[in-house]
Amino acid sequence: MTSPFTESGVIDAALLISQVSGYAIIALDPEGTIESWNAGAERLEGYTAEQALGRSFSMFFTEEDRAEGLPGSLLSRALADGSVRHDGWQVRRDGIRFWGDLLLTAIYNAEEMFIGYAKVTHDLTRSHALQESLERSEQRFRLLVEQVRDYAIISLDPGGTIETWNSGAEQVKGYRPEEAIGQHFSIFYPAADREDGLPERLLSQARRDGRVEHTGWRVRKDGTTFWGDVIITALHDDDGSLRGFAKVTRDLTANKRFEQARSTFLDTFAHDFRSPVAAIAGYVELLPDAAGDEQAACLQSIRVNAKRLTEMTAELINHSHLRSDVPLTLVPAPLAEFVEQTVAGLSNPSAAGRVRVDIPRLEVLADPVALQRVLANLIDNALTYSPEDSPVVVRAAERDDRVYVIVNDAGRGIHPADLPYIFEEFQRGRLASDDGGSGLGLTSVKLLVQRMGGAVSVESQLGSGTTITFELLRA
Repeated sequence: MTSPFTESGVIDAALLISQVSGYAIIALDPEGTIESWNAGAERLEGYTAEQALGRSFSMFFTEEDRAEGLPGSLLSRALADGSVRHDGWQVRRDGIRFWGDLLLTAIYNAEEMFIGYAKVTHDLTRSHALQESLERSEQRFRLLVEQVRDYAIISLDPGGTIETWNSGAEQVKGYRPEEAIGQHFSIFYPAADREDGLPERLLSQARRDGRVEHTGWRVRKDGTTFWGDVIITALHDDDGSLRGFAKVTRDLTANKRFEQARSTFLDTFAHDFRSPVAAIAGYVELLPDAAGDEQAACLQSIRVNAKRLTEMTAELINHSHLRSDVPLTLVPAPLAEFVEQTVAGLSNPSAAGRVRVDIPRLEVLADPVALQRVLANLIDNALTYSPEDSPVVVRAAERDDRVYVIVNDAGRGIHPADLPYIFEEFQRGRLASDDGGSGLGLTSVKLLVQRMGGAVSVESQLGSGTTITFELLRA
């Protein structure tokens, strides 16, 4: 290779440029015709000097760019502004594209006469691919965060002001992005927590420890509260400076309600279980000294309390059996016969006389045992929670491929606040809190009906009765 230095040790600029291999450095005349060609241009563009010299530099551009007049536009801008930079796809001799960083500079001679252009091109294909990959990754992550609906994911500035807002935040908290961004995140906390300084303490702990988790009541836009699990994470840049916080919130109201209901159930069940046990133990103590009618009364009380214990235990076992997802077997079942058998098998024959059945002769797809349990539970509930002189009506209606079974009573009804949760585990409703029971009956109804391919719903008015409807596939 010829040395770029002259005999006197001075660098020969033209010779030096010709040997630079990392950059394509070429000269163009005022019309954009190639006048010089270096080693870097041959390596990058794929043309030898003989193949490139005398041709228009537009041959390096894609057909789309040439059709839009980009080469001529770059020459005009370089002449007007002195230089112009452009990043975009360029084409090698073999047709393969590369991402080129192009700098086009207008050149003037000693007399300040415009004589052409210097074009320097660098191959940035690898860095461009990496940048695109990062942008795609960031876009996917942004879309992921924005579209997650089960978690409220937001970012805060170092002072706690909301900077970003995803669809989950709107779902959980009720604010639209324009209503939340720019506000302090303490708006989600009850007044007592704000007065106590809880939001600020959480930020301080996140700054100190890197993250903090807190569970408690939060406030939606409409003023309703929900039980939220919150994680706040401090975000730092490369030099360790605090840039803000990421805040993730889950709505655990259903879990909280379940735990409260289960706790209440356990307390109530313990009381309800101890009462018959204590009664049985007491009557057993009386038996040796009892005689005649008194002994018969003791035995009857023992039988009643033992039956109550058996029913409570059976209800728990049946519910546990349901939760284990033991498969059901669906077969054609004559609905009217099942209703009549259920009514005939009620433990209280006198109550059975209050049931009016209006069921056409049709068949449903059902598991016989499951269907019997659903009917028994609903009819028994209707009889229990309605006046002794009022009727309970069981009827059915057909629509398309579905059969709707309706159980209606004229009882006290269900409190409106309990209706959304009445089919959940351990929920007995505030009007039934003193009636005993496990709060699992309607839960079992819902699970059984769903596993038979149907659904169940409830309508109720205080003092006017309750109507429960479940649907099954027609056989």
